[in-house]
Amino acid sequence: MQIVTDITKYDKRACAATIGSFDGVHRGHLAMLGELRLAAAEKGLPLMVVTFATHPRRVFNRACEPFLLTSSGDKMRLLELAGVDVCVLLDFDCAMASLSAGQFMREILVERLGVQLLAVGYDHHFGRPVPGEGLEQYVAFGNSLGVDVFGTQPFVVDGVAVSSSAIRRALSAGDVALAASLLGRCYSLAGTVVHGAGIGRVLGFPTANIALYCEEQMLPSDGVYETVVTVDGDVFKGVMNIGVKPTVSGKERTNEVHILDFGGDIYGKELVVEFVRRLRGEQSFDNVDALRLQIDADIARVKRGI
Repeated sequence: MQIVTDITKYDKRACAATIGSFDGVHRGHLAMLGELRLAAAEKGLPLMVVTFATHPRRVFNRACEPFLLTSSGDKMRLLELAGVDVCVLLDFDCAMASLSAGQFMREILVERLGVQLLAVGYDHHFGRPVPGEGLEQYVAFGNSLGVDVFGTQPFVVDGVAVSSSAIRRALSAGDVALAASLLGRCYSLAGTVVHGAGIGRVLGFPTANIALYCEEQMLPSDGVYETVVTVDGDVFKGVMNIGVKPTVSGKERTNEVHILDFGGDIYGKELVVEFVRRLRGEQSFDNVDALRLQIDADIARVKRGI
């Protein structure tokens, strides 16, 4: 997949494209890309995704809480697996945000990128917001520019229209199983193991504290989760805690995982943690002995699959 970071240096050629943040590259995105890929093949056009180097939400609110579903690298990897030929990373800023949809189509999509076929997601709007503007107007703009514009329908799973926002709501509720259903894969985090306070080891359950590669990536809600952990290509079951550990500290929010049946030095290693299900919410116990008993029970559930 060709990745374009400077459209002023891009040697444009006729293509079929779609535009959006593509955060998560979820089942809705994949369905739309599949539909566009078929339409592009009929016209003999390569498939292009136009997305953003920085998520538009971050441009307008730099202080917002972490919300991304995928790192930039993971997004590129997933788009390539989806059969995308060219991915354009736009430097989205206030000047670009001020362009009308018609201006954006003409100046960016047509003049810079050579778009001849454009797919628009059912809930997607681009260009400066205009009340009531949507697919009908985009089709009219396309007709004036020689671009064939068509809209795609929502992809629905168990009555839920798949979207990045729906996945974020599921993660906020700790429903990682629903998030996985909407994504088409387990929600995951990746990072490097760093030294923590060592409380887990004192309790008898050593944990790996993870410094995330993508600090803007969203964590599921506080609680205890069954996970699958990949270390050096080997796969283990794990029990992950997200929260402030009120029984033993009650201060800084951390994410740490106890890896079942793992031995050896883990500091500095890369971990990929996939969320399987939420076992329980974070709790405050009367004493550390009660906490140990609960952790034992959590591990037993994971081992027995109950």
